Amino acid sequence: MANISTKIAGIRLINPVLPAAGPNVRNSEAMLAAIAGGAGGIVSKTVSIRPANDPRPTIRKAVCSGLMNCETWSEIPVENFLDDLREVKSAGAPLIVSIGYRPEEVGELGALIAREIEPDGFEFSVHYVGHSVGPIVDVAKALRKVVEQPVFMKVSPNFLDIEKLAFSVAPYVDGFVAINSFGPVLDFDPENFAPKLGSGYGQGWLSGPPLLSIALRIVHQIASVTDKPIIGVGGIEKGIDAIKFFMAGASAVGICSAAIKKGHGIYGAVAEGIGKWLDDYGYGSVREIVGLYNSNLEKRRVFEKIPVNRVDIEKCVGCGACISKCLQGALYMNEETADVIPEKCIGCGYCVDFCPQGALDLVEQG
Repeated sequence: MANISTKIAGIRLINPVLPAAGPNVRNSEAMLAAIAGGAGGIVSKTVSIRPANDPRPTIRKAVCSGLMNCETWSEIPVENFLDDLREVKSAGAPLIVSIGYRPEEVGELGALIAREIEPDGFEFSVHYVGHSVGPIVDVAKALRKVVEQPVFMKVSPNFLDIEKLAFSVAPYVDGFVAINSFGPVLDFDPENFAPKLGSGYGQGWLSGPPLLSIALRIVHQIASVTDKPIIGVGGIEKGIDAIKFFMAGASAVGICSAAIKKGHGIYGAVAEGIGKWLDDYGYGSVREIVGLYNSNLEKRRVFEKIPVNRVDIEKCVGCGACISKCLQGALYMNEETADVIPEKCIGCGYCVDFCPQGALDLVEQG
């Protein structure tokens, strides 16, 4: 049986699945429920100097099974939040406290929480710090100056030059969390023209499955410029989602939206899925697959000419699932199997994803 325990910046986790900072860990009750649900450790909801005052409603359904929210940080005053953190700390699970946002706020909070709680680590969010490297580095320096525990920076997907950001911040942090929610975005009810959220014009932040591919890309980018550990966050709902994050360079993963949709048991379910996948494919630990995608990029297929599709008639069962997927009309049923009109095929590869038998592939012309 595969070993799914892991270690990030010296913090030992019984499994690599954490809650990501958000309403799923808003207080001690929710954080303890996450532990009971199988989380390998806890990341708290982000707390700041002043409690948030978010306009309700704050969370609604969004496109592609995602969520849209206008929550900011914890609405619980710091002095009360400390009591919640003490209760969670006493439960024995590793605790990473998320704080924000500006240098002076992070410095004050970090010193206070380090003294009162002694958490296993800190996360700082840069959601409201801006899109320039300098101010974000200032936040990292402010927290690094006052705490001895590992420090993780949570990366915003809105930042354009991810490699520059990661390289610049790396000297002051022990790891990264990638990514935060994306936005602002907008959706509304077309029947009564009303916004879904209570924010200014109904805007919010997108999270969940729509972000998975963006998050994988950013994890890969960070891993390409630093060897600091990464906690991958964004759209994880199954074990195979987490496996992709590990292969892109993450050492652990965080879940928020799936916990809101499916409950606290999602952490244990994803951890179980990770272990099963590792067992099925003969891997002994999570560490064995971290960065596997990145280290195999040289194996990618590069065609000198536009490729054409090929149908393996030994595998094709004639289900016709691929036919309607070709906008160019290059696929057709030739008696009992699919076939290709080469001069119509543009080699896009889209049809390959819809063959349940794996009978389609791209080949070099000629």
